[in-house]
Amino acid sequence: MSPLPFRFTILGPPGLACGDTRLDLGTPQQQAVLLLLLANSGSFVRIGEVIDGLWGEHAPATGEAVIRTYISRIRRLLSTHGLDAVISSRSGGYMLDPELFVVDAIEFADLLEAARQEREGGQVPAAVKLLEQALALWTGTALAGVPGEAAERERFRLERLRLAAVQELLRLRLERGEHAEVAAEVPLLIERNRLEEPLYEIYLLALYRSGRRAEALEVYRMVYDLLGKELGVSPGPRLRAAHDRILRAEADPGFEPVPAPSGSPASSGSSGSPASSGSSGSPASSGSSGSSGLAASSGPAGSPASAGSAGSARSPASAAARVSRASWAERPAAARFVGRAGERAAFRDLLGQARPALLFVRGPAGIGKSALLHQLAQDATAEGRQVRHLRPGNRPARHPHPSPSPRERLERFAEELAGAAGPVLLLDAFEELADLEPWLRDDYLTRLPGDTVVVVAGRSGPSAAWLTDPAWSGAIVIRHLEALTPAESAALLEARGVEPGLRASIAGFAAGHPFALSLAAEVGRSRSATGQPSRREAARQVVDGVLARLAGDVPSDLHRWALHVCAHARHTTEDLLAAVLPGGRAAELFDWLRAQPYVETAARGLEVGGALREALDHHLRWRDPAGYERMHRAIRHHVLDELLRGARDPQASVAVMRTVSRLRRNGGVLARYVSQVGEEDVRACPVTPAAHDELVAMARESQGEAAAGSVRFWLDRRPEAFTLLRSRGSGRLRAFMSWLALRRPEREELDADPVVGEIWRDVSRRTPLPQEGHVGIARHLICPAYEAKPSPITDVFQAWMLRRWLHEPGLAASYLIVANGPLWRPLMEYLGHDELTRAGAGHPYAIFGHDWLADPPEVWRDHHLDEELWAERDLFLRQEVSRAGQE
Repeated sequence: MSPLPFRFTILGPPGLACGDTRLDLGTPQQQAVLLLLLANSGSFVRIGEVIDGLWGEHAPATGEAVIRTYISRIRRLLSTHGLDAVISSRSGGYMLDPELFVVDAIEFADLLEAARQEREGGQVPAAVKLLEQALALWTGTALAGVPGEAAERERFRLERLRLAAVQELLRLRLERGEHAEVAAEVPLLIERNRLEEPLYEIYLLALYRSGRRAEALEVYRMVYDLLGKELGVSPGPRLRAAHDRILRAEADPGFEPVPAPSGSPASSGSSGSPASSGSSGSPASSGSSGSSGLAASSGPAGSPASAGSAGSARSPASAAARVSRASWAERPAAARFVGRAGERAAFRDLLGQARPALLFVRGPAGIGKSALLHQLAQDATAEGRQVRHLRPGNRPARHPHPSPSPRERLERFAEELAGAAGPVLLLDAFEELADLEPWLRDDYLTRLPGDTVVVVAGRSGPSAAWLTDPAWSGAIVIRHLEALTPAESAALLEARGVEPGLRASIAGFAAGHPFALSLAAEVGRSRSATGQPSRREAARQVVDGVLARLAGDVPSDLHRWALHVCAHARHTTEDLLAAVLPGGRAAELFDWLRAQPYVETAARGLEVGGALREALDHHLRWRDPAGYERMHRAIRHHVLDELLRGARDPQASVAVMRTVSRLRRNGGVLARYVSQVGEEDVRACPVTPAAHDELVAMARESQGEAAAGSVRFWLDRRPEAFTLLRSRGSGRLRAFMSWLALRRPEREELDADPVVGEIWRDVSRRTPLPQEGHVGIARHLICPAYEAKPSPITDVFQAWMLRRWLHEPGLAASYLIVANGPLWRPLMEYLGHDELTRAGAGHPYAIFGHDWLADPPEVWRDHHLDEELWAERDLFLRQEVSRAGQE
C-alpha cells in the first residue's frame, strides 16, 4: 500500500497533515528535533548537531538520551500513518527521507523562482500571480513556537525570504501602476522592518508616482536622520539615486509620476520643474532657489528644510509628511542624545565668548563625530544662532547645473551668514577637505563675521600649519572623542530600548564605541521583539557591520592577518609580527598598521582597541578556526617565552602581564587580577645595607611585627633575594619582593621563620627533591598602597613570579605568601596552586604552592588553552538582572 500524501507546514505554526488529518507533533522540543531533521532532509544529522541545535551551550548532561526519546516518539507517530521508514539511522545520526512528503517552504521557494523567471520574460501579471500564491502559503511567523538555535536560524532565513518576496511583489505592482495602493501598504511593513532600506525606496517611488513628491522628499529626510542617528551611516546608493531623481523631478521610463487626483495631497509647485539645491546623499530642500539646501536658522541646523516652499509648509501634503515622519522617527527614548557632555560644554563656552573660535573634534570612524555635530547644531539653534553644516561626502545635486563643489557651497554660506550675530559653521569629515585647508585657514574663515564659531570634525586634529599660525593662537580648542563611559553606554542602550538582560553583553562587546553600541542595540532590540535572528547570526551581523564601518578593505591577506594579530595581542611590535607571520615583511606590515586611523600607537607597540578588536576576533574564530588557533598559539609562545624572559624592567613586566591577560580573556579569572590601565613610574633595584631599616619599617606598617621580623632575618641572611621598586623621580620605596631559592635550608632558618618552616614540612611530604632541584618561595610581596586590589605593581610581581615558574632552571616547587587570601584565592585556584590547609593557625597569611615535578611548566601553561581559544563569547547572551539593577 503506497503511503498517503504527507505535507509539512513550517511557514507559520508547524504542522504535519496526512490527507485531511492534522497530526499532533508533540512538545515544542520534539517539534524542534523533527524540524531540524526536516531542514537537513536527505542528509544524516549527527546527534551532537541536534543537541547543539536544540540547546546550544546550555545542553543538559542527559541531552543525547532525551534526543533518542524524541526520535522514538516521532517514529511511532509517523509509523501509525504508514511512514515506518521515513527516519533512518546509523551510528551517531539520523536522516529524514525527503521523497515521502512535501514541504510548504519548498513550494514557496519554487513559486518564488518561477515568479522571477516570468518577470525576466516580461510576464509581469503572471509573476504577480505566482508571488501572491507564494505569500498565501504563510500562516504566521515561520516555525512559530519552536525553540532552539537551529530553529532560530531557519526562522530568520525564511522570514528574510518572505520579506524579499514581499518587496518583489510591491515592485511589480508599481510596474502595473498600483502606486497609491502600494503607498498605503508600505508604512506597516516599515514599522516592522525599520532599517530595511529597500522598503523606503519602494515607498519613495510609490509616493512620487502618486503625485506626492513633497511627502516622498520628507520620507527621505526622515530615513536619512534615522540611519544617521542610530547607525551613523547614510542611505545606500539605490535610495540616494531614487531621492536624486525625485529631487530633480526626472521623467525617465518607469519613473514618471502619475498626476495627483483632484483634491488629493500634492507636491507644491510643478513636479516637472527643477528642484533647488539638494543633495545626492543627504536630504535636501526643494524650497526657493535662495536656499542653500541645508538648514537655515529657522529649523534644526544640519537637517534639511521641509519639502516645498514656505507657503506650502502648511499644506495637507506637508502635514501628512510630518505625521508620517513622527510615527517612525520621533521616538523620544531612541532619539535622546547620550554623552559628550565635555564637548558640548566646550561648545557652549565658545558660543559665549563673542570672538572667533575654532573647535576641532577628532576621532576614528564611528566614534560619533557626525552625531555630535548634529547635536551641536541643535544646541546652537536653541540659542538662536544661524547655523550652516557642510558634509563633503553628500553634495547637493542641482538640475540642470552640475553639483556645487564644497568650496562653492562654503562661499554661499559666507554670503548667507554675512551680518549674522554669532553664527555657527560646522564642517564634517574634514579629511575630505584637505585640499581646501590652506584656503580655509588663510582666507575663508577670516571673511566670516568676527564672532563666528567654527566646529571642524575629522579623523585627525589640526595640522601643524594651524597650530603654528599666530593668527589662530589662543583661538583653537581640540577635543579627542573617546569611547563612551560604562554609564554612558548603559544610558544609550536604555535609550534605544534594549532589554536589561542584554545590555551588559552588548556593552562589553562594544567597549563604549557609539556605532557598535547603536548597531548591536538595534539588532538586540529586534531579537527581543521577534526572536530573530538567532544569537549567533545576530552576533555575526553586528561583527560584519562593525568591520565594514571601522576597518574597511585591506590590501592583501597578509595585511589582514597582521590586523588580526594586532587585535589579538595587547601590544604589537615588529618582533611579534615577525614571529607570528614569518616572511620578512614585518617592517612593512608594522608601518601599514601604524598608518591606519583605527590603530593606536602606545608606549609598548601598536594597539587595536574596543569594538573593532572584538569584531576582528569574533570574525576570525568563525571564519578560520584553525588559523585562529595557530595565531593564538604563536602569539602566546612569543609572549611567554621571548617577551617574558626579557621583561626585566617594571614597565615591560606590566606590558607582558596585560598581554597574557588579553590572551586569556575568554575564560578564567586572570583578567580580574591584572590592571588594564595606568602606569607606575618605578624602577627595579637591588637592596643595599642602608635600605634595610626602610624595608623593615614598610613591612611592619603594612603587615605587622611578624612580617617585619621575617624581613629583617632574610635581609641579613640573603639580601640578594630582595628586589625593590622605587619611584624614578623621588627614589621613594614603593614596594618590594623577596624570592628565596632553597635547596636544604638550615634549621636556624626554619626556626627563625615559621612560615618557611611550614612550607618545608609540606615539601618533605612530597617527592624528594632532585639533586640539583630547589624550592622557590615568594616570601615577601609588600606593596602597602595595593594590598586590597590589583595594580601595575602587583602586575610586576606576577610577571617576575611567572618568569621564574616557567624558566627558572631546577625549580621543583614554588610557594607564595599573600596577606589577603580571600582576594587572591580564585586566581591561585585558576593557576593550579594549592593552598596549605594547615597554614594560618600561627600567622595571618595564606600560603599557596605548586609541584613543578608533578605538573611541569610545559604542561601547566596549556591547562586553560581550550578555554582561551573557544570559551563562548557573550554578545547577546542574556543575563539575569535584579529589579534593583533595572532601576
